[in-house]
Amino acid sequence: MSKDQSVILKGVAILMMLWLHLFSNPAFSDISSPVLWIGDLPFATIFARACGPVGFFLVCSGYGLAYKHLRGRLSYGSQLKRVARLYLNYWLILILLVGCGVAFCPEFRLGGLRVVIENFTGWNVDAYDHPAWFLLPYCLLCLSAPLIFGVMDRVGIWRALGVSLALSVLSMYVISRYIAPAKAHHEWYAILFTYFDLLFSFVLGALVCYRNMRSSWTIEWLHGRQWLVRALFLAWFGLHLLTGSALWDVLFLCLFMLLFLNLEIRGRVRRTLLELGSKSMTMWLVHAFVYGTFFHDQIYGLRFPPLIFLGLVFASYVLSIPIMWLARVSIGRIGWLATK
Repeated sequence: MSKDQSVILKGVAILMMLWLHLFSNPAFSDISSPVLWIGDLPFATIFARACGPVGFFLVCSGYGLAYKHLRGRLSYGSQLKRVARLYLNYWLILILLVGCGVAFCPEFRLGGLRVVIENFTGWNVDAYDHPAWFLLPYCLLCLSAPLIFGVMDRVGIWRALGVSLALSVLSMYVISRYIAPAKAHHEWYAILFTYFDLLFSFVLGALVCYRNMRSSWTIEWLHGRQWLVRALFLAWFGLHLLTGSALWDVLFLCLFMLLFLNLEIRGRVRRTLLELGSKSMTMWLVHAFVYGTFFHDQIYGLRFPPLIFLGLVFASYVLSIPIMWLARVSIGRIGWLATK
């Protein structure tokens, strides 16, 4: 997987994320006009079942950090800087957008000191920016990446993948059977199980990188038949729509990566995905403010799911530009963070 492929995958993931958050709850149809229905559900809600973006982001991160590890450029110090940059970007978003919420949205509530601390640390983000639940366990993965790759080097990549799969399946079971029903997502043990839940996708990305160092993932007979790759992608989406269990997500992620690594993306689609991928993390952290806090009625007022979706993509993209600029300027003024 090349660097461009990694960025393109992030572009695909952020599009999936926005669709998922807009339409996963069929109640959106009460304030919009979906045209396609399957039974009692809008097709946009059913399509959201195939939108699982977290795994794709983790594959990209696992790949990129494994690449650095194999070249001797990964250390706990470099990862600490990486996490600090992510949190600086997140804090800028909260300061700007939460500040605007307090100033311009009468229904927005800042909350007490505990709420502020929990949101700024990422421990409990429900009050301000719920998609940021991913930030804390992701940063814990980043900080522990040198340890993870050290274990992979000692036990072998396939054995490490198997162990991470077992831990992920176990964690999904515990979260779905015990943590979610008890609404205990913000307890320390929930963060721990979420970490192990995410581990498999991260290790899968690392495996792709390790294998790339020895041989290509490209399957020549498949890569040479792009019509077949696209047909298999359609079949992938169709099958994914029919499944409801999170356990199937592991299999679908592996199948998606195999097809993606043999897919050719060119022209405007490629350029668009590269651009979105380069801003994906910031778009991830701001889009809930756009459709949930500030412009809920305007976004859903576009009525039809494709227009609602494009409206959120455009607004999140535009908002990410000045925030990323401010983050770069801020990081550039902090000498410790400015150096890699």
